[in-house]
Amino acid sequence: MKQTIRSIANDLGLSPATVSKALSGRKEISQDTRNRVMSHANEIGYFKRAEGRRRLAILTVSPADQEDSHTSLLLGMMMGFRRYAGRLQYDVVILNADAAEQERETLDRFAYTNQLAGLLVSGLSTTDPYYEQLKTTRTPVVTWDVYIVNPMVGSVGTNSISGGELAVAHLTELGHRRIAFVNGHREAYISQERMAGYLVALHRHGIRFDPDLCFEGNFTAESGARAADYIAETDATAVYFAADLMAVGAVRRFRELGYTLPRDMSIVGFDNLPICMGCMPALTTINQSPAALGEAACAVLHGLTQDVPIRHVKLEPQLVIRESAAAVLR
Repeated sequence: MKQTIRSIANDLGLSPATVSKALSGRKEISQDTRNRVMSHANEIGYFKRAEGRRRLAILTVSPADQEDSHTSLLLGMMMGFRRYAGRLQYDVVILNADAAEQERETLDRFAYTNQLAGLLVSGLSTTDPYYEQLKTTRTPVVTWDVYIVNPMVGSVGTNSISGGELAVAHLTELGHRRIAFVNGHREAYISQERMAGYLVALHRHGIRFDPDLCFEGNFTAESGARAADYIAETDATAVYFAADLMAVGAVRRFRELGYTLPRDMSIVGFDNLPICMGCMPALTTINQSPAALGEAACAVLHGLTQDVPIRHVKLEPQLVIRESAAAVLR
């Protein structure tokens, strides 16, 4: 029997209007009622997977004008995803859902309304409504740089532990022991992984962790410049940045402060954006391949639609040595 809003309403003793609003995430419906409706809809298969659907979505949930490393990498990831999807004969659409839109319509309802077999979600913050919904979704979803415990949700990303090891190992080989770290904002799941990579690397190289050498940015060049002002007041001789855009902002600010780079301060970034080559000095960084991440994301998502149990993929980064890090002089 086909499940409908009216049948759900009859099962739960609610009006069809209340069920419709609950499924759409409308704020005038209480959280208890919404949870009750969503739980029952999932149980009876209302948000059913249509095996014949050949339509995937790349869903961006960060603001479209946000200038951060994620946005800069997204185009390459989209290209890899669409290339792999084409080989599997899927259509791919690009969609966006900001926080307000996520409040209006649940993730499962969003997928059902748009006739999607699955989604790649990028730019997800731990404060986004969809973050919590991913823990119970019945829709095949792959996240970028976010790990969720749910058999319907996979993830792809670059190994931040390996990235931290590559960055810190390179700096310690150059003689640095006072290595600062500039992270992204704490609401980003990837910031937790970047911090873990830094801490593990310090431990492996016998360097004591000093919280005074850590600065929280927000993935932008402007926050990198603020980080440079902060680090200039410490005894750090090198800085590892969780994203290239912050590193580029810091390079510019350090030069304004009269630093000669890398003599006075060594810098390593993460991402290997094209802007690294135009930086003065050219930025040493940790490379991740957005196109390869996109292909991996599509492969994992296709697997989820076919009940293949491979759900989480971490690609290994590479150190790209340029001119922004040198042997310590003090």
